[in-house]
This record gives sequence, structure tokens and C-alpha cells, in this order.
Amino acid sequence: MNPNLIDTHAHLNFPDYKNDLEKVINRSLGKGVRKIICVSSNLADSTKAINISKKYPNIVYATVGIHPHQTDFQEKMSIKEQIKKLKELVKEKEIVAIGECGLDFSPAPPMEKDRPEKEQIFLFKKQTEIALDLSLPILVHSRKTFPQVITILKEYYQSSKKQLKGILHCFSAGRKAIKEVEEIGFYFGVDGNLTYDIGLQNVVKEIPLEKILLETDCPFLSPEPYRGLRNEPKNVRIIAEFLAKIKETTFEKVARITTQNAKNLLKI
Repeated sequence: MNPNLIDTHAHLNFPDYKNDLEKVINRSLGKGVRKIICVSSNLADSTKAINISKKYPNIVYATVGIHPHQTDFQEKMSIKEQIKKLKELVKEKEIVAIGECGLDFSPAPPMEKDRPEKEQIFLFKKQTEIALDLSLPILVHSRKTFPQVITILKEYYQSSKKQLKGILHCFSAGRKAIKEVEEIGFYFGVDGNLTYDIGLQNVVKEIPLEKILLETDCPFLSPEPYRGLRNEPKNVRIIAEFLAKIKETTFEKVARITTQNAKNLLKI
């Protein structure tokens, strides 16, 4: 079978790919990954994502967004100025979503800085409002913050008359959270950690295939047998094959349904 897969969360705008981006994209195409969503975490990344998507039209699409942790050590603009700049960037025709945005109350890793919770919430809400204004979906980052994130999403979902759409990126909130996510019509992002996290496997078994989107989160979260190495969009195929295994269905069905899910949400 010649599959038709979509990686809905890839950081091709990260320095990890500065020397071999074209080879990375070609390897992905060779594995049947026809479309890649280049996701951003700050303004500089957002600009890079737009430029990459212009270079690879109809293959790479862009998102613009500001991560809950500060990921750009050079950023000098205030939070309000950053939101204003984001509103300008989102006008580009290559943009298919806002993100990644959300909340993260865990300690920031070495290449990121902590933001105060109040600032994170302000950023998340403002980006959600931009998404609603432009009828774009949002890609939501949530680490150790699911109760707070779902509360905010429910508020916007109800006040917007159910117009809010999006993805819970790298879903890890557990079995009890599935129903709450389904109630607001969001999709569940499934990544390479599915191949080695037994607890996550048990959770994903209970999520309808019609609500799942495939993600690599590359360069992070490489699936087995590449765990610990730089991840690439081509590995979406490994995730799809593993998902088929735990769902006790065919790879072809997983490819067909998850790709249609992505097309429905992202309009690509």
C-alpha cells in the first residue's frame, strides 16, 4: 500500500534540521507522509515555519504560536507586543492553526525559561481568542495542567457556541480525561511515546480512532526502535503501525481515518 499520512505536529523550524531539512522531508515523503504541520513555539519559530511552508507548498503547512514556557532567549518584546506581532503573522495564507499554546506548570527544561502561571494563562487565552476570531484550530500543550486547560477550553467552547476546535497535543491526561476532551469536540494527538509507554497504550485503546491525530513532535519523542535519537516526520508511519496493532485493526484503516481527521480539522 502507498499510504497517505499526515504529521500534525513537527518542529522542522528547530535548529536540529538546519543542515538536512530537504533530506528529512524527502525521507518522509518516501514513507508516505504527504503533509507535515510545522508547529511554532515563539515568534522567531513562527516566521521560520511560514518560510519553510512557502518553500515546500502543499507539503509543509505552518502554525504560529507562543509556548507556555519561554523558548526564545532573545525575545525582548513584552507579552502584549508579542500577541500583537502574532496577529500580524497569522495573516499569512500558509497558516492552518494557532500553536502550540497552552499551560505548563512543570519546571522548564534547559533550553526554556519558566513563565509565571498568570502570564501563561494570559497568553493561552489571547491565542485562543485569535484562533476563534479567524476560525482556526488551536494546538494545545498541556503538561501537569489538564484541569486548568480543560476549564479554559470549556469556557471558550461554550461561549463561542461550539466554534472552538483543536488538538490536545501529545495527550497524556489519562483515561478519565477522555470524556471531557470529547465533550468539547477536540482531537487527541498521539506521538511516538505510544510505542513504549504501556499506560498510554491502555488509554489510547479507549479513544475512538475518529478522534485521533498522528504527531511526531520531532525532534523529540522518537518511537521505538529510534528512542533517544532525533525524531523525523517519517516516523509517523511507525506510530500509525503501532496504533493499528493496539487497536487490533489494519494499518490501512489507521492511515485513512487519521488522515481524514487531519484534513477535516486543518482544512488541508
